[in-house]
Amino acid sequence: MKTLRPAMMVMGCALGLLASGCSGVPVDLGSRAGQAVPTGPSREIQASNCGFQLLLFIPINVNDRLQRAYAKLEQEAHGDYITDVQVRERWTYGFVGTGYCTELKAKAIAAHG
Repeated sequence: MKTLRPAMMVMGCALGLLASGCSGVPVDLGSRAGQAVPTGPSREIQASNCGFQLLLFIPINVNDRLQRAYAKLEQEAHGDYITDVQVRERWTYGFVGTGYCTELKAKAIAAHG
């Protein structure tokens, strides 16, 4: 019985570490609410980013793909006001795992009218 307890503790710690690797990064989408929404013409911008789950167990660039896609969207906006953000998730099977992609589409309005 005494040897079973350390093995259970090691197993619990291992499961805890594995579960902590499955957390994503929260991202605030769109420009800040405290700003006044500029008026004028808008243009559509879009960005995407992907990751891969190797053997359905090892995440490679999966957890922060929304954050990376939003950073690309901000670059695409060139400092303009971002609004009406739409998020689309898709996945595809690969031979040794699954690919996950996040696609963002939004409107950018020139901040200076």
